[in-house]
Amino acid sequence: MSFATDRDLLMYEPSVFHDVPLASQQRVRVTDATVSGTALTSSSADFEAAGVGVGGVVLVNGIAHEVVSRTDANTLSVSLPRESTDDEAIAPPAGTAMEAVCRTFAPQIAAVGLELLTALGIDPDDADSSVTEDDILSLSTMVQLEALGTLACIYRGTIAISGDNAGVRAKAEDYERRFGQACRAVNVRIEVNSQTQGTVRKSAGHPCLRRI
Repeated sequence: MSFATDRDLLMYEPSVFHDVPLASQQRVRVTDATVSGTALTSSSADFEAAGVGVGGVVLVNGIAHEVVSRTDANTLSVSLPRESTDDEAIAPPAGTAMEAVCRTFAPQIAAVGLELLTALGIDPDDADSSVTEDDILSLSTMVQLEALGTLACIYRGTIAISGDNAGVRAKAEDYERRFGQACRAVNVRIEVNSQTQGTVRKSAGHPCLRRI
């Protein structure tokens, strides 16, 4: 279970899907995309089979769009980045024969999420555990921690893949600092007794990020 999505990464770092394509996993790339209103269609794409849906990100002619929903295998509802997912979708410029590329950092998000759960004393592989990730109440806090930790992981991993780069290193160090500060500053509320609604507050400390 991941709390953050690719869309959450985009909100923190608008250029991440441009900056580090080598660190991402490409799900779809087509050159026949049509955008009309908030609908993006491609007869050659199978967004369903590729796992592209709500919370995803698609680059249309290099411009990052949120995936609001998947209408069918060939159609996505998209929006220019919004302040909140509760806001109305913002229609991008219309066009035809456009390049659409869907990339994801889902594996990195999942890896950071596992590190955070471990730091909170939750073992997702323990079927007998009385506390699981479903008992976490501080969902927005977990989104923040996962997003910052994932961005730190992405940029640090990019250095290992493509060599040292001053700009990439600066972003890696900045997100590592912000992630560490957030882990130490916030407490995650966890329900420990469903009958009495008892909760505890735990700090994530500073999990050890692993490059994947």
